[in-house]
Amino acid sequence: MTLRHEPDISSADWFVRAEADWQTLAGQGPPGFEAYATVRFDDGESEHYRSDDELMAIVVALAAQHTRTPEDVFFGLWDGWGELTDQGRVFSVVRSNWLRDLWFRPTPPRNRPAFRAEVTDGPRVDLRGKRAYLLFRGPARDVGVWGAADYAPDVERTLPPASITWPADHAWFIAADVDDDGLCVGGSQRLVDAVLSHPDLAAEPAAYGDVPDSDHEDR
Repeated sequence: MTLRHEPDISSADWFVRAEADWQTLAGQGPPGFEAYATVRFDDGESEHYRSDDELMAIVVALAAQHTRTPEDVFFGLWDGWGELTDQGRVFSVVRSNWLRDLWFRPTPPRNRPAFRAEVTDGPRVDLRGKRAYLLFRGPARDVGVWGAADYAPDVERTLPPASITWPADHAWFIAADVDDDGLCVGGSQRLVDAVLSHPDLAAEPAAYGDVPDSDHEDR
């Protein structure tokens, strides 16, 4: 199954209207949870490297055990990722004969957008003009299954993980801002303890509001 686009962005009002500055909301989610923890993404040169998607999936699977609505979870995808559109004329090799064609047609092939126009041109969750997200919805187990179109029949499109994730009952929130090298989980102490003790996660407790401004430049 794939996540479905959610055009009703009012489901995110509790997040965007929360009483905190936008940097903290983007990096840690809304205030008021019992505890918070940060999880570092793997360094690209790590011997046992896991993609950001893999680590996000681990955290969401843990969090799904701490909500009454694991079948109804919201996922916000930052709308600034280049992978979402063709970026005009993107220099990507989508056919084996692309370099040969370049001699006769000196413009690189256009990549197809990741989603239909009603998704990419649809309503966005607006975080005070600093971040905007396409909103998707589905069960926690479908984390990262965006249903995006491939670049070409033989070239898969992989999208980054969600920047904001929460269940319908607001039991927790996962923030992974685009400028950060990890994610932050806010929720019950039991959830945060599970994250901190998980053997596959580089996690540590976090104090809400402790987000360096330098890590959240306008993009």
